[in-house]
Amino acid sequence: MLKKIIALALVVALYFGISSIMETKAEANQKKSTPVYQINSVASPKDGHIVDFKFTQDGKERSFAELTKNKVLFINFWGTWCGPCRREIPDIIEISKDLKGKDFMVIGIALEHATATAAATKVSEYGTDKGIEYINFIGNDDLKRAYGGIPAVPTTLIVDKTGKIVEKIVGMRDKNTFMASINRVLK
Repeated sequence: MLKKIIALALVVALYFGISSIMETKAEANQKKSTPVYQINSVASPKDGHIVDFKFTQDGKERSFAELTKNKVLFINFWGTWCGPCRREIPDIIEISKDLKGKDFMVIGIALEHATATAAATKVSEYGTDKGIEYINFIGNDDLKRAYGGIPAVPTTLIVDKTGKIVEKIVGMRDKNTFMASINRVLK
């Protein structure tokens, strides 16, 4: 009888122990959703500088210039449909995490072949699945025109704290190449 009680106690302890481990792993595997915003309006471009635009966040209209003021920026024009873009995303995620807490921001601008609403859903789902935690905007024709056209993706802009574009990188790069460009500006 004592053996049965001990065996039952072990089974119960094992069950609760495994359940607790599974809950902890499930919580750890929950991914943050990727913040994705649609662009409301685009300001006139200033030669050699980032283009300001308006977007709505938490019911309040904000400006890109306000969001990025006094920050070194890594602006990545990309698409979920673009193979090279998808290949460089893990490195960009690492850069975002490595430089978190510095005067630096990674910004994604997704150029999708869909309506703004459908694109926002697609980018949010893709980003959440891949672990993209940095902010993304859904690019539009006005924004592309304001930048003089974005002929290829991925295209990445490295921007200094004054909003001046100091480097334009067309095509896929690796983390070390990106970091060399960022470190020239992030002093």
